[in-house]
Amino acid sequence: MALDPDHPSVAQVLHQLSCLHMQWGKYSTAEAFCKLALDGYENALGAEHLLVARELETLALLYQKQDKIELTEPLHKRAIAIHQEHKPPRHDSVTQKVDVLKRRLLTLEEIAIDRASPELAKSLNELGVLFHLQNNHQMAEKLFEHSLEIRESLLGREHPDCAQSLYNLAAIYNDTRQYERAEALYERALDIRTKVFPPGHQAVFSVLKHLAVIYKKQEKLDKAVPLYRQALQIREESFGDSHPSVATALVNLAVVYCEMKNHSVALPLYTRALRIFEESLGCGHPRVAETLRNMALLQYDQGDFEKAARLYQKATEIKENNELSPSRRSLSLDNGNRY
Repeated sequence: MALDPDHPSVAQVLHQLSCLHMQWGKYSTAEAFCKLALDGYENALGAEHLLVARELETLALLYQKQDKIELTEPLHKRAIAIHQEHKPPRHDSVTQKVDVLKRRLLTLEEIAIDRASPELAKSLNELGVLFHLQNNHQMAEKLFEHSLEIRESLLGREHPDCAQSLYNLAAIYNDTRQYERAEALYERALDIRTKVFPPGHQAVFSVLKHLAVIYKKQEKLDKAVPLYRQALQIREESFGDSHPSVATALVNLAVVYCEMKNHSVALPLYTRALRIFEESLGCGHPRVAETLRNMALLQYDQGDFEKAARLYQKATEIKENNELSPSRRSLSLDNGNRY
């Protein structure tokens, strides 16, 4: 089963890629990976998780290495605040162990007697994420549902925390191919986050892109296109016109147009994505090969078999070269965007 793009394991891989590029001195690329990892952790685990603090510290270090000193202080302050939130009170070791046991027993009692609180809802959500990581969808679903129920009751149905529970519960339904149920939850989460956050915020983007995929899986392409276009606009505003994330958004949009048989609109999108991938990642990168293969299929559908063959041959050559280079293959950013 393919991992959701906002799955914590994906964020961990992005963190490792960020550290690797930082070691190579490629700080701008490392920064991009780090921001994606930070977004992933925040969406999956919440803004106050310790892994979020770690990513904030990594991003601050990257800014420091790029002499962007003015950007580091807010990140350090936020990371310190998260660590202080998780820091246990100072006691002797025996007392501290007793306190830990008391907290665990209290949590069990709250769950048993259904003592609703925002803290309990947060704990249930985090437990749900852990069970999701273990592919225990049934238990994760129950925990996310309980978390959502508490948050709706205490905070109101339009609270951002409710959107987080909706988002996580929708991911379960997506993984288990219950697309209609996932669609309804993603739509509600998007509605909440759109009211709370500005249009280009990552919290909006993360729901938007998943809802677009759900529409596409159900062949609701007329609904998917506006969301893919909005996702492209957000990526352009966030990263500039020549970033690989923009190229990925272009490919996603082109794929939908191809499925709609609107090849005249899809081809310029593929062409622009190809240019960005070649300039930013190199002409031999796997993403270049994927885009060339998509373009070959488009040309084949239009009846230009000669051009399709040339494009497919070039894509095959790149793929074979990467298979001979394990280190290059390990850095592939393949996230399944195929026509």
